[in-house]
Amino acid sequence: MTAPHAANYPRPADWKQFERLSIALMSCVFGSRFDQYGREGQRQDGVDLYCRLKDGSIIAVQCKGRNGNLGKKLTVGEVDKAVQETESFLIKIDRFFILTTSPHDAALTNRALELTEQRALVGKGSVEVWGWESLENIIRENASLQDSFYSEYKPKISLRGWILRLGLASCLAISCFVGVHRYLAYQADSAQMNEATIQGLAEYMSLNDRLISIYDGCLGMLDKGTFAFSYSFQQFCIVPVERNLNAMEHQVQHASMKIDPAAINQLDVLLDLLREDYRQGLIANQMVGFFEQGIIDSQKALCTPNNSDASTEILKGLRKPADDAMNRQLEFYFILRDFILPGLQSMQANVLVAARQSNRRGVSDQMLSDARELSELLKQRHQYRMEEPQQPFTLSAVKQWSSREIRISGDMDTRIEDARYAQVLLHGIQASLYGKHEEVKSLIACGVFVKNAEAIIKKDEEAIRASATPAT
Repeated sequence: MTAPHAANYPRPADWKQFERLSIALMSCVFGSRFDQYGREGQRQDGVDLYCRLKDGSIIAVQCKGRNGNLGKKLTVGEVDKAVQETESFLIKIDRFFILTTSPHDAALTNRALELTEQRALVGKGSVEVWGWESLENIIRENASLQDSFYSEYKPKISLRGWILRLGLASCLAISCFVGVHRYLAYQADSAQMNEATIQGLAEYMSLNDRLISIYDGCLGMLDKGTFAFSYSFQQFCIVPVERNLNAMEHQVQHASMKIDPAAINQLDVLLDLLREDYRQGLIANQMVGFFEQGIIDSQKALCTPNNSDASTEILKGLRKPADDAMNRQLEFYFILRDFILPGLQSMQANVLVAARQSNRRGVSDQMLSDARELSELLKQRHQYRMEEPQQPFTLSAVKQWSSREIRISGDMDTRIEDARYAQVLLHGIQASLYGKHEEVKSLIACGVFVKNAEAIIKKDEEAIRASATPAT
């Protein structure tokens, strides 16, 4: 029998298996958890997997094989196209990997080196192409990959060996014993599978409950104010959600080799939906970041003596970014309140139905009805498009008492809207600097901020983190 370190491992039979292998493989290489980016059918900007390392760098991966191309030879043109697709990715990619089941190819490696050199001149990340031989070498070095994806390489007893050792009578006796043993083992494995499925789904439901609690905290934070600045948004709606989703994906990956495949497929679908919800929050927070950067730039302009006019001009130009950020927050708020939280409740029903079906237990009409609500919610959400109001800050002030279909527009007195925006802008002079200590030190050094400004800001940050603690 070929030893695992010398074996030739077969390529994955389908795209989903290759993607799972790629997640586990890249996580082993970098010692950090890789996640799926979006789901099939969505715009992914050339990225299938991603990871932010401890040093802050972003690793992105494209697994070549989607759309029936698994195992087909990769070309230089496809490498160029894959790199070009990442140009529109949300943030800068420091290292981009193309993983393929096609053979290792010197031409592809040379093209990746050329692209890396060209991109380095303009401050862009490197490009690497790993063919199947490279992936095999990594599998050979990691027992966890062998156990999870190639368990057939464990030693097996040869039938010929038994024939050489035993006579015909002994073989018949042993055959009977083996038959009984296999039957009992099958029964035991089935019971173990059912137990593992129940346990795995129970753990998933516990994490789902936790995510409901986190999003409840996020919604409560958004309810308290007209506008949420990025530091609060991160502490309530981004960081704890990402941590919980990573735990859910880890739990599913860990259980995928043990529990019922139908249940795993159901959890994969639900995780894709949760990742899309998370991405909506990231987009909303990114728009807030653009607005905040403008406020910071206006304060930096004051570091130059007699430059208050320039600062004022920057502030005047922030109304459009502020309206855009407010609209994205409103859209996320209504999606969170009307779709995400109800959808999480329906997801629990879906998981419960999957658990009972995997154990061949009956499912009540009420349970099926609760589970089917998810598809209706998804249909409504797909059709939902928020019509941007002319007075977003005024609408935000009453959003918790309003329907997502409400409109505040037309020829109206804008003084209240302007006053609410002015209040947000004034608060933003300080709130925009939460979590940006180097910027604060710079403004103190040039005399724009008082000397104890950093201590005040750190105290505010601590209060925000403390209030977000129950949801993290």
